[in-house]
Amino acid sequence: MNVSQLETLLDMTRANIRFYEQEGLVCPRREKNGYRDYSEEDTDTLRKIKLLRQLGLSLESIRRLQRGELSLDAALREREAQLAAKRSELEWAAGICRQIRQEGAEYQALDARRYLERLDRPAAGEGRFTLDTDALPTVSHPWRRYFARSLDLGVYGLLWAAVQLLVLRWNPDPNVLVRLLERYIGYALMLVVEPLLLCTLGTTPGKGLFGLEVRDGNGRKLSFRSAFRRTWGVFCQGMGCGVPIYQLYRNYKSYRACERGEALSWEAETAYRIQDDRAVRCLGYVAAEAAVFALLLVLAAQAFLPIHRGTLTPEQYADNVNDMSRFLQLDSDERMEADGTWRDGAPHGGVVIDLWDSGPTPAHQLTVTDGQVTGVRIEIERSGVQLIGSYTVQKQLAAIALCAAQKSYNGISWMKSGVLDAIAERGFADYTLQAGDVTITQSVEQRGYLDGTEFLFAQEGADPYLHLVFTLEKTM
Repeated sequence: MNVSQLETLLDMTRANIRFYEQEGLVCPRREKNGYRDYSEEDTDTLRKIKLLRQLGLSLESIRRLQRGELSLDAALREREAQLAAKRSELEWAAGICRQIRQEGAEYQALDARRYLERLDRPAAGEGRFTLDTDALPTVSHPWRRYFARSLDLGVYGLLWAAVQLLVLRWNPDPNVLVRLLERYIGYALMLVVEPLLLCTLGTTPGKGLFGLEVRDGNGRKLSFRSAFRRTWGVFCQGMGCGVPIYQLYRNYKSYRACERGEALSWEAETAYRIQDDRAVRCLGYVAAEAAVFALLLVLAAQAFLPIHRGTLTPEQYADNVNDMSRFLQLDSDERMEADGTWRDGAPHGGVVIDLWDSGPTPAHQLTVTDGQVTGVRIEIERSGVQLIGSYTVQKQLAAIALCAAQKSYNGISWMKSGVLDAIAERGFADYTLQAGDVTITQSVEQRGYLDGTEFLFAQEGADPYLHLVFTLEKTM
């Protein structure tokens, strides 16, 4: 049966039928051409919905009836009680109307205070008119609201991490002050991004996941100014401006008010609604938090790739080395030039100089073919030095600058390749490694030293000597 036939049969509008479908109360089969085919069961379901809705049952009650969470007897008993209360209210209101009319009061001269004080209004409960419904709708699900906010802050933090690591290339030590600064940067993003989302989408990632939406008094999306005022209120009143300890207190106060069904201060001009409170939304929240965490890991891994990828010119290779040394906060005043040598006194830093060896930082001898770097050679020859480090940092910087620049690597696959760990672990050993299309080799000739993996210690009375050659060769 098609929708036109169903409209005639049930005396319902197409808008009614589509609305109940959207609410998930009826689910017709779809034909191959996309048209809906309503079965006898669908027709019977819509007939039941029509009856129950005309009796005044809520959509949620009907939904619970369909799921078997509520019996029909209990639903109708509850509705009868509501109708009895409404009847009492109407009778009481009718009595007040009669009394005012009998006294001949006109609107301009109406003494509302006198009538309110003198009229025998019923006690709280059945039959009492209230102004509680004369307010914009709000949502009294404190934990759902809290976790929605938590997810949103995680998304804002993810945005900042992307800018921090990939654009600004800032990788500070995670001390208390840095963490506090990053938290307030997240709040600043919230004050900008959230109003934009509310005035365009009417929701945020966290709110949308829990079926929450924010509208103005007329049901429209907020203006940016109204959305900003709301977010500013959340930050100041609900989050205590992010001040530690005080924030926990403000969270608790907001929780208690929300639990009591009170409209929070920042909701005075807005309508806060929830579509449903299905448990599956909570599972979606857990999945979303896991996704945010996974994306943070991916961002962190991507940040350890060089800034130039693919085939590299000598200038780009040097940029890769210098950028990674800054990103890793390696302490040196040297900067690599395009020919692989080092220039002293660069104000923005460079790579580490091995403090265990007083020799100069070794140059990266570049092999250039058709303007592109196809190989790197680091050669160290020392004699008579009592303690020599393995130059691990220099070798790892070369591997990052050339090997990790291959487009076959992404951040995760580069980390999983274990190339940097292998270079560190092999120290002064001879070895060959393969990193994509780049072959890494090291040959070492040394005498008069005890090998400590990371350091060579000169033997007493010996004439120590070291010749180390570390090369990267790219297959063309």
